Amino acid sequence: MNANTSVLMITTVEQAVDLLHQCLNLSTLSNAVEYLEQRELRYQLLFLYSHFFPQQYAQSEAAVHPRLDEEDGLLQYTEREIEFLQLVHRDLFPLNYLDYLLEEQVYFIEPRSILVTPLGMGQLEDYEMSYCDLALGDRILFPMSTIGRENLENWQNHLGEDCYSEWFDGELSSPPTMAEIAHPRSIDLKKLRLMCFQAKKPLCYLPLTLRLLDLNTRNIWLDEEGGWLQGMEGTTLDWSKENVIYLHREYLKAQRILDAAGSFINWLETDLNTNFQFVLRLWNQCSTHH
Repeated sequence: MNANTSVLMITTVEQAVDLLHQCLNLSTLSNAVEYLEQRELRYQLLFLYSHFFPQQYAQSEAAVHPRLDEEDGLLQYTEREIEFLQLVHRDLFPLNYLDYLLEEQVYFIEPRSILVTPLGMGQLEDYEMSYCDLALGDRILFPMSTIGRENLENWQNHLGEDCYSEWFDGELSSPPTMAEIAHPRSIDLKKLRLMCFQAKKPLCYLPLTLRLLDLNTRNIWLDEEGGWLQGMEGTTLDWSKENVIYLHREYLKAQRILDAAGSFINWLETDLNTNFQFVLRLWNQCSTHH
């Protein structure tokens, strides 16, 4: 039977018995509990669909029944649930693993949960070793971020050379060494925020950009690592009205943060020599060792 099979399409006793066996396997307590949990999940997803997208739900003709050929009792999304997930991805927040579901590789995703997918630095396949894949404006700020500084120092100690200044040999007239950039632990952050604020846009977004590099924005989308990019492991939340509202609200905040940081990086890259020297002077002025 295909995914569109419904009670009305059952024409033989064998088909009816097969459906009952799959839907009402209550021979043991664990089977009964599993059946109730599956029904609860399906009702919850249908409720969320009707709550957040009432018009689309009312007009939908997608199947609400599970496939009858699910293997190994694996709980899979129904056509109506997939439809709901597509609307969430389009209008509320990203579900960047949807392609797997559409390819029926549902064993990657737990239907009971929302898998938070990283939108910030956590998108890197290996966050600590993929810096070279990022924009020049991001990389030049690494010595000013805590995580970036630690990794650059580790590479320098391991390789015995200043990898940072070598990145910019062809980009800057006189690339600074890390020794010329105050360590982030020595920075008076309150003073930095005040000086950046006084400098107005887009320089006022420097502290925010550094928090983005450090996975320290206090935003679930921007501080997340892993997710669908790293073995489908990461933060998960149950499907609930409260969690959907929370993730949508945080996603809108994440977009504003990314836009602000992007405007700063774009400004930095328009004249990297001049603008970075200005940022560097401001940064070093905020050092407690200055």
